[in-house]
Amino acid sequence: MATTMAGGNRKLVVLHGWGHDKTLWEDFARRFPAGEVLLLDLPGFGAEPLVSDTWGVPEYATWAKEKIEAAIAATEDGQRNIILLGHSFGGRVAGLIASENPAWLRALVLYAAPCLYRPRVSWRAKVAVAKVLRRLGAKRIIGDRYVNEDLRWADAAGLGKIFRKIVVFDETDALRNVAVPTLLVWGGKDVYPPLAIAQEMQTLISGSTLRIMEQSGHNAHLENPTLFYGIVKQFLQGL
Repeated sequence: MATTMAGGNRKLVVLHGWGHDKTLWEDFARRFPAGEVLLLDLPGFGAEPLVSDTWGVPEYATWAKEKIEAAIAATEDGQRNIILLGHSFGGRVAGLIASENPAWLRALVLYAAPCLYRPRVSWRAKVAVAKVLRRLGAKRIIGDRYVNEDLRWADAAGLGKIFRKIVVFDETDALRNVAVPTLLVWGGKDVYPPLAIAQEMQTLISGSTLRIMEQSGHNAHLENPTLFYGIVKQFLQGL
């Protein structure tokens, strides 16, 4: 049964993760009454054309804010009625938007969102070696020049420059400015970003709550959709 969000005209806006699009959130949205959830494709994903291959998190945040504000104007919603949910890359974007405290923002859900850049010592060492090899004219970097499958996909899709910008974008100072109720949702088996990132984010965002889906990974909303929905629903009903 669809559940109405408490608080009248509230709307939940969902920003998807890297390599995903809004279609992967349609089942989640259907659990709410029609019109209560707005799913956005970010530029370069799904049906939304790429605007620029040099964008970073700030540019995506500006674009998303404009889309949300246009939706508010179209529906004549009141102030502070938007709950922003961002998954992974979408969480980076949502976190930066929330740090600016727009007048329409009621609450924030950051889900598996790597908003903090905390490279491991081993990763920093590999990067240093790679730079030396490049200066020496090496054509390959320790097996494969791609850091991971996300980067491989990004390069193939023409989004490589964007990916390289967003993975090193750090929101440590920005998150301290978030002033709305915030829920952090994490898969207990998620390795990127690991749970330690969520725990540090909780210390930065005053009054935030962390909920862990112990048996889930990075895409908990697909792995255990009922539990994920229940966690978000409980948060929304408490606002």
